[in-house]
Amino acid sequence: MQITILNGNPDAENTAFDAYLKRLSETLTTAGHQATALTLRDMDIRYCTGCWGCWVKTPGQCVARDDSAEICRRVINADFVLFASPMIMGFPSALLKKTMDKLIPLVHPYLAMVGDEIHHLARYKSYPLAGLLLEPGDGTDQGDVQVTREIFSRTMLNLKSQLAFTKLTDEPVESTAQAIVDAEWDPDWMPPRRPTAQVGHLQRHDGSAPSHLTVFNGSPRGKSGNTQILLYQFLRGFENATGGNYEMYHLNRPQETARFREAFAKAECVLLGFPLYTDAMPGLVKAFIEVLESLCDREENPPVGFLVQSGFPEAAHSRYVERYLEKLSVRFGSAYIGTIVEGGAEAVRYVPPRRNRKLFDALNRLGAGFGETGALDAALLQSLAQPERLPKMMGTLFGLLAKTRVFDVWWNRQLKQNGAYEQRFAKPYKS
Repeated sequence: MQITILNGNPDAENTAFDAYLKRLSETLTTAGHQATALTLRDMDIRYCTGCWGCWVKTPGQCVARDDSAEICRRVINADFVLFASPMIMGFPSALLKKTMDKLIPLVHPYLAMVGDEIHHLARYKSYPLAGLLLEPGDGTDQGDVQVTREIFSRTMLNLKSQLAFTKLTDEPVESTAQAIVDAEWDPDWMPPRRPTAQVGHLQRHDGSAPSHLTVFNGSPRGKSGNTQILLYQFLRGFENATGGNYEMYHLNRPQETARFREAFAKAECVLLGFPLYTDAMPGLVKAFIEVLESLCDREENPPVGFLVQSGFPEAAHSRYVERYLEKLSVRFGSAYIGTIVEGGAEAVRYVPPRRNRKLFDALNRLGAGFGETGALDAALLQSLAQPERLPKMMGTLFGLLAKTRVFDVWWNRQLKQNGAYEQRFAKPYKS
C-alpha cells in the first residue's frame, strides 16, 4: 500500500506532532507499506491565485513552478493520503489549507452532476482514499472537530475521493495506522448534509448600526476578483443609506499582515469576504485568521460579518464553511452579524452590468438596511442564496446537458486561445 502523509505542522518547535507522524510512518513501513511523509513547511508552496492556469494554460499543472507539482504527484499516485495538522483557530493550519488549494489541478474544469449537486469532472481514472489527523489546539472542542470533518468530507467529494476517518493525536499511533490499512471505498459514501438554518446558540449582533466598516477582501485575485465586486455593491448601499464610510484591505498582500491585524483590532465593525476555495476559505484567509489569534482574549473585539461567494450555483456548497465562520465569531468573542452566501458568482465580472442588475440591487438594499439597522435582512439573505439546492427537475436537466458538454464551451474557448485545447485531458502526474 502506498501512503502519502501531508504534514501541515507549521511550527518546527512542535516536535510532538512531528514525532507522532514519524512513529506512524515507521509503524506502516514495518507492516510492509510504503509511507512517504512530506513536511510542508520545508517546501516551496505558493498561494493559489485563482488564475485558472492549471485548467486553461497548462492543463493539470499549476503555472507557478513550485513544489505543489511534487505534492500533486505524490497524492494522485498514492493508495491513501493522510492530511495531518495541528488545529489553529478551530481549523487545520493555513499551511495545510494553501496546500489543499494547490490540489485543484487534479480535477477538470468541466462540470458534472454528483448525486444532486454540481461538481467538477474527474481528470484521473482513480483517486486515493483520504484520512484526517488533527492535533487539538488551545480551545479546540468537539464542535471544531465536527466542522473540520464535514468541510474535509466535502473537499474529498470534490477531489473524487472519500474521507475514511478523522483521528486525533491523543489516540495511539497504532490506532491511526490500523485505520489507514483498513480503509476501504464505500460505494454509497456521501458527506453529511448541513441544514440551512443558522445555529441558534451563537452570540448575535445587538442591532446597533455602525458608522464605519473595516472590510477585508480575501480574494486571491485582489481587486480584480468577484469578491471585490460583490463587496462594493453592499458597501455602496451602506454608504448611500446613512452616509457611513468604510476602508478596505486586500489580503492578497501578505506583506501587510501586521497592518491587517492592527486594522481589525481598531475596527468598529468588520466584514470579511472571500471566494470558496476547496470548500472553505482560501489559504491566505486562514493565514489572516491565525494572525488574529492573539486578539481572542480581548473583550472589545468588533462585531464580525462575512460574505462567501462561489462559482457553483447552489448555496449548499458554502454552508459548511459558514458553520466555521459562525463559530469563529464566538472564538473572537465578537457579536456575529451573519454570513452573506452567493452562489454562481464566477460570471459576475464577465457579463454586462445589466445582467447583474438584480443581484447588485439586492446587495445594495442589503447594505442599506445594514447601515440603517445594524442587521442583515433575513429575507434578502435567503433571496441572494437561491438556489439552496437545484430543484430536482433542474438538476436532471443540468445532468443531461452536462453530458452533451454544452457547458464546456466557455472553458474550451480559453483553452484554444492559449493553444492548450489538445492537452485539456492531460494527466501529467500519473505514473
